[in-house]
Amino acid sequence: MMRFRTGVRSLILGAAAAFALALLAPAAHAATPAAAQTKDAARAITDGIICPCSCGEILTGCTCETGKAMRADIERKVASGKSKDQIEASLVTQYGEVILGAPKAKGFNLVVWVAPFVMTGVGILFATFILLRWVRRRAPETAAAGPAGAAGAPRTAEQDLASLRARAEAELRNLRE
Repeated sequence: MMRFRTGVRSLILGAAAAFALALLAPAAHAATPAAAQTKDAARAITDGIICPCSCGEILTGCTCETGKAMRADIERKVASGKSKDQIEASLVTQYGEVILGAPKAKGFNLVVWVAPFVMTGVGILFATFILLRWVRRRAPETAAAGPAGAAGAPRTAEQDLASLRARAEAELRNLRE
């Protein structure tokens, strides 16, 4: 009987602890330091920027000195209160559109976003057209050949093999002459 009470008591204490953690979790999340929020905002920006040095990696994963300096600069700008659009605009002004991981979907850059889908559609239409032509060409040949043998019986594999063998022998004789 004593073990049962101890088990129930520990179960109740465990449930109370879990309940307390569930209540305190949002408060702990809200108390995240400003430095961590700044790092997260800076990472969101650096994930879409290409390092301008010769490594050509995304700025978040770049290990060169240029990448480290740019990450620090972006973190400093985020901490000073600049928005993502303002920081990206200043980087584009300084380095050009090449620094963006993906071009903005406006103006001539819209071609980069639309062209793959258009070309895929054109390719599918072209392949369909070619396949239909091949099937239409093949259909009259098979209909003209028709079933061979007596009373329209279908050809057997042996008959096909014999016909191919005779044709191959005839071509070999022509080559020897």
